[in-house]
Amino acid sequence: MKFILILLAILNLLDACVTHFGILGGHISEANPIMYTLYEFHPFLFLFVKAMLSIFLIVLIFIIRFPVSKIIRTLSYVATAFYVYVFSLHGYWIIQIF
Repeated sequence: MKFILILLAILNLLDACVTHFGILGGHISEANPIMYTLYEFHPFLFLFVKAMLSIFLIVLIFIIRFPVSKIIRTLSYVATAFYVYVFSLHGYWIIQIF
């Protein structure tokens, strides 16, 4: 389970970076309305919030060591699958520009 949660934190950070550069280059737009609003307010705020979410997840894993319920496990797998899908979309536009 730790592996999935660490992977989720890493994918979140990578998504932040790739999304930021994709938006800067005019190749993509942020689909999440909350993250879009943060990015429009200031790109640094967007990157900061994404980084804090990943750090919070790492803290939960290694410092707090919360019990993993069935719902947490299911949500973690769904979120990881979602990020894999997002990265396939990122891969598509990256291939298109290169």
